[in-house]
Amino acid sequence: MLAVLAFFGCAFLLLPLAALATRVSWDTLGNTLLEPATQTLLDITLRSALYATIITVLIGVPMAIMLQRLRRGSQLVRVLILLPLAMPPVVAGLSLTALLGRRGITAPILNALELQFAFAFAGVVVAHIFIALPFVVITVDAALRQIDREVFDSAAGIGMSPWQVLWRITLPTLRSAIVTGTGLAFVRSLGEFGTTLTFAGSLPGTTRTMPIGIYLARETDPTDAYNLAAILILLALLVLLSTGIFAMRRIPKPVARTITDLDTDALRDLCAPTHPAPDITINGVTFRSGQVTALVGPNGSGKTTLLGRIGGRLTGGQVVLGDADVSALPPHRRGVVVVTQQPGLPPFATVAQALTMVTRDSDRSRRLLAASGLQELAGVRCDRLSGGQAAQVALVRGLAARPAVLLLDEPLAAVDSAAAHRWRTLLRAITPGRTTILVSHDPLEVASISKNIAVLDRGEVTAHDDASTIFRIPPNPFVATFTGRNRLMGTVHTTGKEFVTLHLDDVDHPSPITVTGIPDGPLCEGDQAIAVVEPLSLTLQLPEQVSEESARNHWPGRITSIEAHYNSGVGTNVIVDVGGTPVLCLVTAQSVTDLHLDVGSEVIISAKALNVMIFPQL
Repeated sequence: MLAVLAFFGCAFLLLPLAALATRVSWDTLGNTLLEPATQTLLDITLRSALYATIITVLIGVPMAIMLQRLRRGSQLVRVLILLPLAMPPVVAGLSLTALLGRRGITAPILNALELQFAFAFAGVVVAHIFIALPFVVITVDAALRQIDREVFDSAAGIGMSPWQVLWRITLPTLRSAIVTGTGLAFVRSLGEFGTTLTFAGSLPGTTRTMPIGIYLARETDPTDAYNLAAILILLALLVLLSTGIFAMRRIPKPVARTITDLDTDALRDLCAPTHPAPDITINGVTFRSGQVTALVGPNGSGKTTLLGRIGGRLTGGQVVLGDADVSALPPHRRGVVVVTQQPGLPPFATVAQALTMVTRDSDRSRRLLAASGLQELAGVRCDRLSGGQAAQVALVRGLAARPAVLLLDEPLAAVDSAAAHRWRTLLRAITPGRTTILVSHDPLEVASISKNIAVLDRGEVTAHDDASTIFRIPPNPFVATFTGRNRLMGTVHTTGKEFVTLHLDDVDHPSPITVTGIPDGPLCEGDQAIAVVEPLSLTLQLPEQVSEESARNHWPGRITSIEAHYNSGVGTNVIVDVGGTPVLCLVTAQSVTDLHLDVGSEVIISAKALNVMIFPQL
């Protein structure tokens, strides 16, 4: 059905042109083209279309760019821009007459300046601009909306001013769209009729264009009208074909590229900060200078928002770098580089060109690529890179700016494990001398790179300490899950020389559930405390099979989830609801089979007291 409808659509468009071709006197077409009257029509038509197109592009491209920056009302502005396309041509002509005509509202000003548009060649150009402008704006606007916003944000972060971003990234990226819009505007100008006739009239040698000449010849010499129509169609077709060829993107054949080993020492020297690393203070929270702080929290907790505010991408909150309040500074003047999981590379630049935008030194760019093992990517266009390649280039590009403040928002998410290991090694080596904040959902990445950890929840930093403390004593259930530990909160019931016993708080169970473990810190009866236990230290049993053996802890619960997890080295993650608290156990697939475990099964979790640590709740 779709093919049939598409066929009828093509036929509907092409058959009228084929029918027109049968009426053209091809033998006399050359004579018609060489006639003085035709030459005059072509001269007026081409000159007016050329002038109108140039002006349309000069004002249409900035309109489209500014349209992207409107935070409110952009859809209304788009509708108004499209209005000339929906407006009947005679109404468009009357609108221009009301504004610029001999009795229009601007007539006194135009007369004083000795300017005339109505029934003048300038009026033809104005009519064409009015009708053709939407084609440029909507074409460029649509292309702009396809560009990842990170391209512009990352460019500002590496220190490029808005004008540099415009000339070196935005306009080159929009080249195809601008060429296409230019071609459409020129062709629309060639065929403009109703608005021109209403506003500028049909003065021979002054305002009479080809479409008006065709309309008039239709009444006196139909053959001449068909010949003129053929000339106009061929001219429009030539423009569209030329535009299509110029705007066409050549897609190179994919070629395998080898990424070599990193030269950590060379990269550290090439990327060394040019300024001392400052403390970062935002909303009363300080991230220490010269150290890596990992920012962790559940999805939606505000991690990316916090980095955006520090980097100047988002407004809100007071941001202080060292002693300087930079809250009012634009991103390109803060000296803060943000690298996210979206590479944000300029799509039509090569990798070497993208780096040179930062370094302003092609030789240093070459040395950076060589030290990072990416030299074979130097001539590859950024939009042809794989996800992992683009992520590595983006990281090198960010470091090439030599920032004293580096914000990393999951920069290695698209990188394979072997490459990620190399880059983590590099990040550890380059962090001294710069203040780094790392957002990551990878506990290995956080543990291997970070000196400190800040825990974010609902936009607020709820815990901020050195990494070893946060890993040892998870401050909330998310961090416990993140670090692969179980966290149970309760009230101290009894204390002894070796062990402390808790009663779990808010337990949905008919009898108290107790947790016995080794105390770490002073604890008294009635104190609030946190029990921490590794999933590998837990064993699962069925209620009828429980034996006291050496384990002091036996917690009844119901299985809520069973998932294979081969990376754990054990095989299966089993989550058990213990009185309303989820507890993770790691068991073998054989155990799941032998115990006939399934979601909803009643089980007993056993744990030795020696494997449970109990901390005072701070």
